[in-house]
Amino acid sequence: MRRSDNDVYHHMNNSIYAFLIDSIVNAYLIEKCGLDPATSAQVGLVVSTYCDYFGSVGYPSVLDLGLRVVKLGKSSVMYEVGIFEQGQDPVRAVGGSVHVFVESQSRRPSKDGMEAKMRQGLEKLLENETAKL
Repeated sequence: MRRSDNDVYHHMNNSIYAFLIDSIVNAYLIEKCGLDPATSAQVGLVVSTYCDYFGSVGYPSVLDLGLRVVKLGKSSVMYEVGIFEQGQDPVRAVGGSVHVFVESQSRRPSKDGMEAKMRQGLEKLLENETAKL
C-alpha cells in the first residue's frame, strides 16, 4: 500500500483540518444561504482563520463536523467548527474563520451590510444551533 501525504505520521495532516473547516462553511453558505460564488452580488472574503488541536485524528477516519456562528456583524461573521471522529465524543480540533461579505465587483462591503438571505441563514446558526453536514 502506498502512503499519501495525509498519513505520513498516521494522523490527518494539519492542512486537511483547514480544508475541512473552509469546506463546511462554504457548503453551508451555498446550501442554506443561497450563495453562488459565480453569480452572487456579494461574496465572503476570509480575513482570519485559526485551529486549536486537542487530539489527533487517525487517518483515514470518518469525521463529523459541527458548525456554528459565534458572532454576526453587519458585514462580517465569525464561524466555529468542531471536528470529531465519528462515534467518539471528545472534540479533536476546533477551528474557525471570519468572513467579511463584500460586493462581488468592488470587493468593498455594502453600506447596507450582507444580503438578507445570507443573514437569515447565518442567524439560524447563531441561536445555539449546530449544523452537521
